[in-house]
Amino acid sequence: MEYKVDRETAIGEFEKFCDANAIDYDEANMSEELEQAFGLLKGRFVKACMEGRVVVDGRNLEYTVSNFSDSKGDKVTVKAPKGHAFMVMDGYDQNQSVHKMQSFFSAMTGKESKYFSKLDRLDWLFFMGLATLFLAE
Repeated sequence: MEYKVDRETAIGEFEKFCDANAIDYDEANMSEELEQAFGLLKGRFVKACMEGRVVVDGRNLEYTVSNFSDSKGDKVTVKAPKGHAFMVMDGYDQNQSVHKMQSFFSAMTGKESKYFSKLDRLDWLFFMGLATLFLAE
């Protein structure tokens, strides 16, 4: 596969996004377990950026849905979450973690929760990772 963005630039975009949103990405200060989980999230972001599917715009980003999903090519604007994004998760109990996450995605994007139910695993995991970055603080 030919990439549209080189790895160094994509890592720089990830770091720029984290800096803009006050997300700590210093892996030297993470436990081994946290560093491993963080590496997966960062890797998905960087790869999508290298493929030209992530464009960082300050605190926000635009994500282009992969060709694996039925809604391939859709552009989804992801805004840094505000209080509402955290509040919508309160409508679900502890056993509904996927529903909670999709409601969080919905609040960050303005898309209905069911939109994310129809995404391929590759795209869903990107949004899951992005939400986790904000929820880990």
